[in-house]
Amino acid sequence: MIKIATIINRHNAEQKSALGRSSISQFVAVVLLGLVVAEPAAAVSYGIFDSRGLAMGGATVAASKYHSAQYYNPALLALHDTHESKSRDARFVFPDLVLQYSNNLEEVADVVEADIDTTIENAVVAFNVDASVANATAIANGARELRDALGDLGNQDYVVDGFIGMSVSEPSKFQGGGFFFGVRTLGAGSSTIPQSDLDLIDRYIDALDLIASGGDPADLPPDLIDANGNLIDPNDRIESSGQAGGLIMSEWGVAMSKRFDVWGQGLAVGVTPKLLRVDAYRENVTFTDRDADLSESELTHLTGNADIGVALELFENYRIGLAVKDIIKKEFDTANDLRLKLAPRPRMGLAYMNSWFTFGVDMDLVESEPLANEAPTKEMAVGMEVTPLAGLDLRVGYREDMAGERAPVTSYGVELRGRYLTLELGYSESEEIRGGSIQFGFIF
Repeated sequence: MIKIATIINRHNAEQKSALGRSSISQFVAVVLLGLVVAEPAAAVSYGIFDSRGLAMGGATVAASKYHSAQYYNPALLALHDTHESKSRDARFVFPDLVLQYSNNLEEVADVVEADIDTTIENAVVAFNVDASVANATAIANGARELRDALGDLGNQDYVVDGFIGMSVSEPSKFQGGGFFFGVRTLGAGSSTIPQSDLDLIDRYIDALDLIASGGDPADLPPDLIDANGNLIDPNDRIESSGQAGGLIMSEWGVAMSKRFDVWGQGLAVGVTPKLLRVDAYRENVTFTDRDADLSESELTHLTGNADIGVALELFENYRIGLAVKDIIKKEFDTANDLRLKLAPRPRMGLAYMNSWFTFGVDMDLVESEPLANEAPTKEMAVGMEVTPLAGLDLRVGYREDMAGERAPVTSYGVELRGRYLTLELGYSESEEIRGGSIQFGFIF
């Protein structure tokens, strides 16, 4: 992502000092800035906030360990049968870093770096001075590259979901607590490339190929010529559009939980009140809009919210969990009077856990709401963890979008644990999205 941001920033600086902002680069950059400036996975999902969660596919509401329960289901902190002074299950985690992003962002970066439309613009200027074979060829070749780029990038969603944070968790006997501070950056961009734009570019290609092969410039189609007899720059006639939206959510949360006996089984309840600073971005942009700047739409909000959860422990090894993130629906306006929504996200989980094996299943109970115009999601996650040796955990997971809009995601991970320190790594991939995570922990 740093590379992409650097490319965009360098390109914009160069274009301001030369011919002004290039259309395709500005168009792509604004759609992409919802991901780079406000780094977001598609619609606001339940969220993955640690390496174990990523590696297990997001199966966390019933299967989380104590040191990550404050992110997913605070009630799990109370499913602990030993005082904190004896268990050494408390943990300080820093840094905790997770990043998921669309595979197609690499294609976007290549298009921005190629600066195709500036090449076409320069060739059109040269052609209108001298309608030579070389200048006609340059326009035709540039138009082919532009058509390929729009064809590759068009009608797709571009998404990133990132999190960086720190936490302290301390489970005790039948109760527990935790604190965390983290920044979740959610961004989503979508583009709409109508067939009429591709057809228009094809007309330019055919017309300029004819001139390049020795045809008469006077035979150019009348609709490609302005009132002065000059060739119209195709960049000025493209009607493609896009949207970008982003939320940077800085959260300070304190998790509290308590366990009760119900018919001989353990029922835990938990709550995590949170203070949030939310920076909201949203922009609609057209291909020919050279003044669009996503950062100008930024508006900062200070607010509060809470996560809640319950967990039922059955026969020591089985768990049923239900949690809701951000129980109060919020709407955040941007400086340009557009709006983004943050809705409650309920999720249910089932798990089997013993000292060397964990298996969990999670399911969203409602579809997540989009940030911009990207597709909503409704996830089901399955994850497994085994401990073949003391101090070594191996993890695997699978995540599927039940709304049918996203490709299934597979994931893997490992934890190496010593007496006082832990290192956790995770990786996920699908046809559309990749993800990675790393975190360090201190056991006390």
